[in-house]
Amino acid sequence: MPISDINKNRLILVYAIIVVIFFVIIFRLFQLSLLGDQVKVKGIYNFNNISRRANIFDRNKILVATDLKTKSLYISSVLVKDPQSIAKGLVGVFPELSYNELLRKIISGRNKKDWILIRRNVTPSQEDQVKDLKKAGLLFEEDSIRVYPQKSIFSHLVGYVDLDRNGLAGIEMQYNKKLLRDEEDIELAADIRVQDILEDELKNAIEEFRAQAASGLIMNVTNGEILAISSLPSFDPNVQFVANDNSRFNRVTGGVYELGSIFKIFTNAIAFDKNLVKITDSFDVTNPIKYGRFTINDDHPFKGEMTVDEIFSHSSNIGTVQIAQKIGVENQKEYFKKFGFLKKLNTEFPGLGKPIYPRSWRDINLYTISYGHGIAVTPLHIATAAAAIVNGGILYDPSFLKLKESPEGERIIKESTSMIMRDMMRKVVVEGTGKKADIEGYEVGGKTGTANKVEGKGYNERQTIASFLAVFPMSKPKYLVYVVLDHPNYSFNTGGMVSAPVAGRIIRNIAPILDAYPVSSKNNNDQKNN
Repeated sequence: MPISDINKNRLILVYAIIVVIFFVIIFRLFQLSLLGDQVKVKGIYNFNNISRRANIFDRNKILVATDLKTKSLYISSVLVKDPQSIAKGLVGVFPELSYNELLRKIISGRNKKDWILIRRNVTPSQEDQVKDLKKAGLLFEEDSIRVYPQKSIFSHLVGYVDLDRNGLAGIEMQYNKKLLRDEEDIELAADIRVQDILEDELKNAIEEFRAQAASGLIMNVTNGEILAISSLPSFDPNVQFVANDNSRFNRVTGGVYELGSIFKIFTNAIAFDKNLVKITDSFDVTNPIKYGRFTINDDHPFKGEMTVDEIFSHSSNIGTVQIAQKIGVENQKEYFKKFGFLKKLNTEFPGLGKPIYPRSWRDINLYTISYGHGIAVTPLHIATAAAAIVNGGILYDPSFLKLKESPEGERIIKESTSMIMRDMMRKVVVEGTGKKADIEGYEVGGKTGTANKVEGKGYNERQTIASFLAVFPMSKPKYLVYVVLDHPNYSFNTGGMVSAPVAGRIIRNIAPILDAYPVSSKNNNDQKNN
């Protein structure tokens, strides 16, 4: 073959190789612009393995937390030709981004194959605007965002997640691994209809009584299920990053407070359970009780003697202390341990408050604790123990999830003691300090609680935590409602004046939903059927 033909063939081969290389480069650039460098991306975020986080429902299968498919925006700097133009265009779509910071990221990433994350979970409108820029190097990948359709209603119960959908609070945090493994959806014990009523009435109470904060819960006393739980101020978990610590704080499960005369429920229950008093026993409540430098008074002084049930109905501190004297320190400590007041609650929920009580439990502690000062617990502690006092004496751990079977529980008082306490609590509402919670036909029973707020080493007598614990129907207790108002700035700031009426309104509104009908209506229906 002539040398000229050989050279010609070599030249054709070189041209062919150049053409092939050119098309390979073109194809790779096209592939990068559409799909990106998947091998490198998988090293920083494996999009193919974005698992669905399980849903959370209320007890009636109403959706309260779920995943929503979205897209996230990245930049592949190796494909960017004009960094300034891209940075300017993106700031136009996302005004909150810094032009200089974005430009720095793009330029610094030019020698790397890693994608640069610009924005997680962009909206469809933002995606369209970015595509309209028609700039090489802008890439989208599939992503997911956690959404809460009920917004703030379930915020403290359900909690929220971070950008990578890891639980940071509430049920989302407690069952994070289970939700991520997608074993099964979670059903709450809560009922959104009941929750909505509780939340609305607490909001109304804050406005009406000018309170700084409010909290409350509704419990099924026969098994410990939490049907509703609310802490105000609240927040929207969809945008929890804008909420402050005060809004995020769960006052029901994490707040530890001195809650006042609510504790008289437990003082009397101990005395009856140990056969130390009878309901007809009388005590002279005329004079204050002095102990060293301490003097114990009644808010509204009474003269002469009062029976045990009168002391309870009218919430006499002086009478309650005399009952506590019969109980003694050791009995009080023993029963408070049974009631769960000396430790965190045994329930699956994060951030539970730890009770505060005296290290050295002396007579003065016996006296003040008998009417709810000198010991601090969460509102959930009170509800859990009070449920046992009225349900026949069985303590159930509170459950935030819908129970599939009835729990066993633990007996902490005699059934006869529970019967006595139900009668006494009913009398509080009929003729005592809880009259404003009386809703005709529902046999409401309860107890008021008013405690001066702790300030420094003492108490601020002008600021109170006012609460009311209600149970209905008292003839066969099923539901407990506990309302706590923090620093009501009202002409009267006691539990009986501000919290009892709120509990009554809640009962009136939730009873039909819970199939709890007025006794009179039931009797009328029975007569008609006969």
